[in-house]
Amino acid sequence: MSDTTAGAVDRRRVTIAQVAKRAGVSTSAVSHVFNGRPNVSAATAARIRKAADDLNWRPNLASRKLSGSAGRSLGLVLARSRDTFQRDPFTMRLIAGLTEPLAAIGWSLSMTLVRAEDEAEVYRQWWTEQRVDGFLLVDVRTDDPRTSLLQHLSAPAVMLGSPVPGSTIPAVTVGDADATEALLDHLGALGHRRIARVGDGPTLAHTGSRDARFTAAAGRRGVDALVLDWRAHAEDPVADLLGRLDGATAIVLDGEAIAAEVIAHAPELGVRIPDDLSVVAWEDSWVSSIVRPTLTALDAPVEESARTAVALVERLVRGDEVTDAEVSGRALHVRGSSGPAPSVAPTTTPTQATRATPTEGDR
Repeated sequence: MSDTTAGAVDRRRVTIAQVAKRAGVSTSAVSHVFNGRPNVSAATAARIRKAADDLNWRPNLASRKLSGSAGRSLGLVLARSRDTFQRDPFTMRLIAGLTEPLAAIGWSLSMTLVRAEDEAEVYRQWWTEQRVDGFLLVDVRTDDPRTSLLQHLSAPAVMLGSPVPGSTIPAVTVGDADATEALLDHLGALGHRRIARVGDGPTLAHTGSRDARFTAAAGRRGVDALVLDWRAHAEDPVADLLGRLDGATAIVLDGEAIAAEVIAHAPELGVRIPDDLSVVAWEDSWVSSIVRPTLTALDAPVEESARTAVALVERLVRGDEVTDAEVSGRALHVRGSSGPAPSVAPTTTPTQATRATPTEGDR
């Protein structure tokens, strides 16, 4: 009688040959896919990975480590277009900040840009093929599918930004409460009594927490707080924003690149910076010093966040228990883009308001 009776579980280890047979390919093709070699078509690779999933087979980690082919690498997957990536000073600063702590522990950084619809598959592929030892999540959304996916894969991961409710993935947050207070004190001392906060993405987890903190702090000061979103796909995003200010004499934008765009374009629309409108950025970088007027901004502790995240991921890989961590707050750098509140709030002309009409995708 066979050792494996009907209904019993066959605990013998599945082999690469069985995966190859199920996928209808050679064992070398399976090996190539799980070693990340490019000489297998996308369709065949997908069929091989499905066969491996069906049989619950994974490459042997111990043998790969002995052969030197395993990771010691931190994975960073960015669901962005190349143009957006190139225009984001914060991400470039983060990448630079990761290099030193990773080098100190002998790790490398594995990074890729993907389309949003391909994001989950890259996480799954990198982890199952053991290309990385853990992940760093950025641009975390309020309902982020990556958190449940990585928990399902049992992949070590740390996120930058506000924790996601229900997620067990630890977060590295910035102590922003004091920064919000300092920012509003600065603008209040200049006479601003209606201030707009402009988020860079309503689905991002940090947007909601920043909105709430800003609104509460403004209320304590008797300042009217206006919360707006940046409509990147509008025909003219700056004109669109100026047309929605509703009497605000100062704006706080999440990104310094967007703030620089406002500073550069607003005068062409008849709004002078800072005479008619003060502009402040929630992030700071080299961009702040090259625009005219120079940009008042809050400098985030990006390097400290990077060091903390790397340390947490390494501890997770070792099997340690890890909890959320908070790094020091932002520092306000006052420059030329913030000034006394005007006696009359800035407005756009009817022509400009027409140009600011959002496209169908912005409605």
